[in-house]
Amino acid sequence: MCKSLGFIILVSLSLLVFGCKSDGKNPNEELKKEVIGIHDEVMPLMGNLKSLKTKVLEKSASLSKEESPNYDRIQKLELLAGELDSAFEGMFVWMRQFKSDFEGMSSDEVKMYLLDQKLKVEKVNVDIKETIAIANEALKVE
Repeated sequence: MCKSLGFIILVSLSLLVFGCKSDGKNPNEELKKEVIGIHDEVMPLMGNLKSLKTKVLEKSASLSKEESPNYDRIQKLELLAGELDSAFEGMFVWMRQFKSDFEGMSSDEVKMYLLDQKLKVEKVNVDIKETIAIANEALKVE
């Protein structure tokens, strides 16, 4: 009876200790996938940023040739072209500084690094989406 009770306790403790792990997955690996997923969501929009910048600058040039140019609108469009450029560059700045090799780092250091990277890539993601929305709206206005 004592041996079977000891076995039950041992099995229960093992289940408790090993059952808490998320089905064998490394939480840092999951976090890394999340960071990459945020990047992957907006990476296909990079061409759109460049295309919108071209359209915004063309609109600005067209307005400047009008008989009575709206200089305020022209200036806003030129600033918007710069914001489109910044959003584009933001992605590549983030990509250049992101490291996927965590050799020599503890699990806690990797987690902190990835959480920081998640914040940075979320900002890049939001900047890209917001700038595209603003540019699309600006180009609709006649």
